[in-house]
Amino acid sequence: MSWNNKGLAHRGSRIYALLLLITAIVIVFVAFILRPHQVEIKTSSQCGEASWYALTSQTASGEMMDPSKLTAAHLTLPMGTRVLVTNLTNGKSLTVRINDRGPYAQNRLIDLSKAAAAELGFIKSGVTQVKISVANEFKQHLKGHKCNNQQYTFNSATNTLTE
Repeated sequence: MSWNNKGLAHRGSRIYALLLLITAIVIVFVAFILRPHQVEIKTSSQCGEASWYALTSQTASGEMMDPSKLTAAHLTLPMGTRVLVTNLTNGKSLTVRINDRGPYAQNRLIDLSKAAAAELGFIKSGVTQVKISVANEFKQHLKGHKCNNQQYTFNSATNTLTE
């Protein structure tokens, strides 16, 4: 049986298309099977001094600062990052959302909204020592201000942070 050049080229392109389709199906299938059912995110921590502010001006993210919301300013973390803040003086913790840049005072790690400072119990003193831990889909690792070298895992299914 003989094939002309047109028939071989046509048959070869059909085989190539079929192989390409099978490869795509296998990749999608494997990606679906291997995806985690719970999202676990490795995070790092920083320790340092926190202060609070209660301005009502526009933040670096473009939204208006609301002292009654649980928000914060950080120099490098992406806007929208959720940060677990623990007051090292009294052990109180809460989660804030980064929506501003700062602090610009030397040796300060984070500026918190007045509401966050109130929940953490340092309104009167104005500053306190804190540990911050980040959990986000970008696996953002904090640099500097190291408290320790421990790694933490944030489990989105149970909304918990474990060492």
